[in-house]
Amino acid sequence: MDSLETNGSPSPSPSPSSKRSSGSFPPTPTRQGSFFSRDFGQKIDLCARLREILINYPSGTTILKEFVQNADDAGGSSVRFCVDQRTFPTESLADEKLAEFQGPSMLIYNNGVFSDDDFESIQRIGDSLKKEKLAQIGR
Repeated sequence: MDSLETNGSPSPSPSPSSKRSSGSFPPTPTRQGSFFSRDFGQKIDLCARLREILINYPSGTTILKEFVQNADDAGGSSVRFCVDQRTFPTESLADEKLAEFQGPSMLIYNNGVFSDDDFESIQRIGDSLKKEKLAQIGR
């Protein structure tokens, strides 16, 4: 089996006597089973994290102010709130637990433009790119 040098080019396998022991650091990079193939990043359950944020969110009108902030940050000049009182049938849902989400609902719209930075920021649950932008309200 060939090993993989750090510059990405294959090299002949080292002789058994020249291989590092399994306890040495850093591990010897190889194509299979190397430290490059292990996932050692932080793990987070997205649904659990969103649930925690919502549970800890202050009650009252704070959430409505957040939507106004979002519009301002996106350069929007208007925010519209629409309460939809309709309810929809629940017989053909993929899961019966979805029945409670069939209405009524609130729709919120702003005329700001969602930028590439916004897409990046929305992926950073609990962290924000806004802290780097001094002109934005929601830092």
